[in-house]
Amino acid sequence: MPVADPSIARRSSLTTALTLLTWLLITIIAALPIAWMVLQLVAHPGVLADLRLSGFRARLLGRTLAYNAAVAAIAILLGIPAAIVVGRGRGALAGALSLLLPLPLLLPSITYAYGWSQYLRLRDVFLEPASRGDVSRCIWTLATWLWVVPAGVIGLSLRQLDQSLQQQALLDGAYWRVTARQLAGPAVAAFCMVMVLAMQEFAVYEPTGISVAATEIRAVFETGVINLPPSQLAAVVGGAQELPRTDQPRRAAAALATALPMFVAITLVAALAVLMVRGNTVSDQVDAGPWPAVLRAGPLPTVLSIAVMLVTVGVPTFCLCYSLKRKPDPSRIWHTYSPQVIGSLGNAALAGAVGIALALLSSLRRFSGALPIALMAFLAGGELLAIAEIRLYNRASLWWIYNGPIVVVLAYLARFGWIALLAGRGTWSKPWRELREMAAVDGADAFHATTRVVWPLAWPIAVAAGVLVMVLSLTEVPATVILAPVWPPVLVPFLMTWLHQLRSDDMIEASLLLMAAATALGLMATLLIRFGWRAVSRRAPLVLACALVLPVLGGCHKSSRPDAVWLETGAGEGQVVYPRGIAYSPKDDTLFVVDRMARVQHFNRKGEYLNGWRMPHWELGKPVGLSVGPDGNLWVPDTHYHRVVVYTPQGQALREWGSLGTEPGQFIYPTDIAFDSAGRVFVSEYGDHDRIQVFTPEGRFLYQFGRFGNGDGEFSRPQSMLIDGNLLYVTDACNHRICVFKTDGAWVRNIGRLGSAPGELRFPYGLDQDSDGHLIVCEFGNNRVQKLDKQTGRGLATWGGAGREPGQLAYPWGVIVDRKDRVIVVDSGNNRLQVFAF
Repeated sequence: MPVADPSIARRSSLTTALTLLTWLLITIIAALPIAWMVLQLVAHPGVLADLRLSGFRARLLGRTLAYNAAVAAIAILLGIPAAIVVGRGRGALAGALSLLLPLPLLLPSITYAYGWSQYLRLRDVFLEPASRGDVSRCIWTLATWLWVVPAGVIGLSLRQLDQSLQQQALLDGAYWRVTARQLAGPAVAAFCMVMVLAMQEFAVYEPTGISVAATEIRAVFETGVINLPPSQLAAVVGGAQELPRTDQPRRAAAALATALPMFVAITLVAALAVLMVRGNTVSDQVDAGPWPAVLRAGPLPTVLSIAVMLVTVGVPTFCLCYSLKRKPDPSRIWHTYSPQVIGSLGNAALAGAVGIALALLSSLRRFSGALPIALMAFLAGGELLAIAEIRLYNRASLWWIYNGPIVVVLAYLARFGWIALLAGRGTWSKPWRELREMAAVDGADAFHATTRVVWPLAWPIAVAAGVLVMVLSLTEVPATVILAPVWPPVLVPFLMTWLHQLRSDDMIEASLLLMAAATALGLMATLLIRFGWRAVSRRAPLVLACALVLPVLGGCHKSSRPDAVWLETGAGEGQVVYPRGIAYSPKDDTLFVVDRMARVQHFNRKGEYLNGWRMPHWELGKPVGLSVGPDGNLWVPDTHYHRVVVYTPQGQALREWGSLGTEPGQFIYPTDIAFDSAGRVFVSEYGDHDRIQVFTPEGRFLYQFGRFGNGDGEFSRPQSMLIDGNLLYVTDACNHRICVFKTDGAWVRNIGRLGSAPGELRFPYGLDQDSDGHLIVCEFGNNRVQKLDKQTGRGLATWGGAGREPGQLAYPWGVIVDRKDRVIVVDSGNNRLQVFAF
């Protein structure tokens, strides 16, 4: 009897193991989130009953489709010149354009939005938020981001048109009529692709209150309120009726129900795109002969395509750079954002590494059904995928997944894993099948044919797919904002925090840094696809490997158990959505909290709800601070309405003053209010005019001091204030310090510097003091609360660290110290207050 070759058995077992591993990855990455979404519709029939297409839902869906159809139409018009150059151009210029074409799409949409906002600001154009002009700005922003999709799709299709057919049409004087008919399918497909991508983006629409399906999904998940237009929602939260106390499962199911109409629309549009691509009438054979000179692109489309690239990429980038008020300092910029840059690159690198593995593994055998599952997950969108990941992994037994980089990486892979699977599937096309068959003739089995023939040739494509997954993960906004990872820290949540500012050097510098990283990685992927590995530095694998381990270098932050945890996520009593302001009333030992729904809630010393109300106007933005005055009333710097509003503790409005502007008595973005022993009222503000103004209690202007900058007596977002005797302490958030002034405006000294060591600060936001006179400051950037010596600035103690567990913090905004020296910190990203004592 012949003896079985043990090596064959080992290879067979290895192939089986790798196959199971591939299916396990696909299941965890894509199938589980999709299965969760289906299960919600079964487990929550009450939510499913809300799917009826009411008037509000119909208008919401119609508005979403109309806006993003306009995006697609403009994107096609912008992309036509580049499509002609890609399809018919030859030579160095056409090659360079083809090489650079994918890069704009790899840049984050949020930076495009801010760049075009800066363009309008520099032109002195003010658009009323959510007006037609503002909607047009959003449509233009998305179109200038996504135009490369139709340029690439139509250009590649044009490139494959039969040369003889084109030449004959040219001789007949019907070139463009014939070409347009041949390219109708790809054009419709490109239109649908742009619509799908645009409908999944909410960061462009949300900051100015434009309501589309994507913005409503996030709102519903955070509040649990479903199927309510803004006017009705204002009445509900304002006290006309009570909102139900909703838990996270219900809110998640409600968000899914809100998303389903858009998901159905996206699926239909995507199916149409696939049908148009498959039904494309362009030639199946690529002409290998020299390209006829008569068919080459003329100078006009070449000039137009360059102009489009300069306008869509150059203008917003130039406006970002031109809007910088301080001189760029690479060393300072890196020192400021290095934790977020390292965290962002590390998470993206992990996703890219898994993408490379998926691409290689999926070339071992045909995985029927894997790519459709991955595409379905992509079509679900970043918001729904993030919500699914939260519901799947936000449990005590899986803290090691949820409270770290793994949950974010899983969301990124669910979004972009299809790219890796598509790269692996490409190795089963006709040319690659012929290679496999030739290897089989030479005696190689399937395993050897893949590992010894396919992988040595296809690995640059697999690496390119992984790098694309990495760069898209780096700039992914919807999933990152919903998950709001705190360890390792990442850039996108910071960008969303600063997006409302008229002109923010921190927003600009962080945006440019993120754009530079995405451009470098995107260029690497493009070079890999076009020229192979030799076109990229030999050190690139080392760079990728280093980035891969960055998330684990810092280790998990330790936590100290708090004495109490108050509040939870939701829109009911004792529930909050991203709280940002807190104030303490020493007279009755109570506190006030304001959240991102513009709701002010009043609590007793045990964290029990007393009463609450909503700010009268909130569509443009919500307050970021609160203060209790000597009179016992609540003073609210109504940040995005550029005014001060005074309320009784019961919520009765007493008076208000202020308007938008830079003159005395006017504000841009007021952040906090403090009171001195003489009864004067100090109001801090940021934006284009960082300063502190001083008023009488009635609102009569007295004097002002400070200006934007990083010198002594200057500010970059003064966030919170504390007055002790004749000294004023100000958290100079974006200069990473505490500024000390006399109450007459004379600068005294600065406390702290940028960093994470004791006595150092990173984006200090909240400020108070304890009974010993020590400063208590919460740091948005370091996710901790620190006790500082008021005289020397020496760090005495810290509490907290980045995370989701009790004793850990996620982007804290405010802090108070009560009469018993309990510290109460606003744990904004975790929608709660934590109570502890140093």
